[in-house]
Amino acid sequence: MLGSFLQALASKLVEEILKLLVEWLAPKALRSVPHRASPNCPRCGGYGVRRWAPGGMWLFLPSVLAFAWGFGFTVLGVPVAVVTVVVVLVSDGLGGVLVAVLALLGPLVPAALMVAGAFGMAHYHSYPPKWCARCQGRWPRRDRDEYLRASAPVVRCGCGQRLRVPRARARLRCPRCRSELVTATPADR
Repeated sequence: MLGSFLQALASKLVEEILKLLVEWLAPKALRSVPHRASPNCPRCGGYGVRRWAPGGMWLFLPSVLAFAWGFGFTVLGVPVAVVTVVVVLVSDGLGGVLVAVLALLGPLVPAALMVAGAFGMAHYHSYPPKWCARCQGRWPRRDRDEYLRASAPVVRCGCGQRLRVPRARARLRCPRCRSELVTATPADR
């Protein structure tokens, strides 16, 4: 009875700590990149776009690996930490509190690795695309600030679907509700 109570208590504690960590870090990660560039090719819509980011793939690949390893070890480390806490508290009682606290701090290292990988990927994706692996399309080099300013505006349809406006005056058809929208020019707004 005491063992199941301690296990439930430990799992709830770890869950609350991870929830607070995500609630604290998610806004910081989203604010660190001014606008996320579209991950797909502007010509064919495919993924696998390389960007003009400094460091290029030497920045992106380690970021992906750090995020993947951090996520994997965090997901695997939380149950191990919970089981360790329960076993230590059941076998040693209150004498094993120090070991239990250290076991709970164990998943923080892979969680930090995961967050660092996420920041690296967000930084890489904030730069303009330069080459598509699917259609072999290439684009001229553009400054990052110019690219972020020139990103297409987004309008909302009546059904809630977000649509990108390709040019100043355009007729768009919503893929969800099939209604037609006419966008205004900047002078009309």
